[in-house]
Amino acid sequence: MSAAIPLSTRRGQSFDASKLRTAANFIELLRTLDSEMQAQTAMCLLVVAMAHPAPVPMRKIAQRVGLAQSSTSRNVALLGKVSRKGRPGLDLLVAREDVSDRRTKLVSLTSRGERFINQLLKG
Repeated sequence: MSAAIPLSTRRGQSFDASKLRTAANFIELLRTLDSEMQAQTAMCLLVVAMAHPAPVPMRKIAQRVGLAQSSTSRNVALLGKVSRKGRPGLDLLVAREDVSDRRTKLVSLTSRGERFINQLLKG
C-alpha cells in the first residue's frame, strides 16, 4: 500500500484519543451498514471521501489502497447501488465513465455516501 501509515516503535508513546475515537466511530458506522465489510472496501470509501467533491479515477483508488484493478472494481461495486451479481449494494459510491476517456471510470460519493461521511465526521 503506497499511502501506508508509518508505525512507531517507541514504547510508552501516548496516542491522540480523539483520532482513535474517530477511527472507532468509523468502524462502528461501517458495521451498521455491513457487519462483514473488509478493510480494503472501507479504504476505497475513504479514498473517495478524501477527494470529495472531485471524482477519483478507479486506477487511482487501486494505487492508493494497493489493490489490483479487478479488486478495486469489486470493492467499488460493493459500495455502489447494485453489487456484483445484481445484489443490492450500499449505495455510498457511484462509478461513471469519464466523458473525455471512456476507458476510465470516475468514482464519487452518492448523496447517501455524503450523509454517511458527514455522520462519521460529527463523531
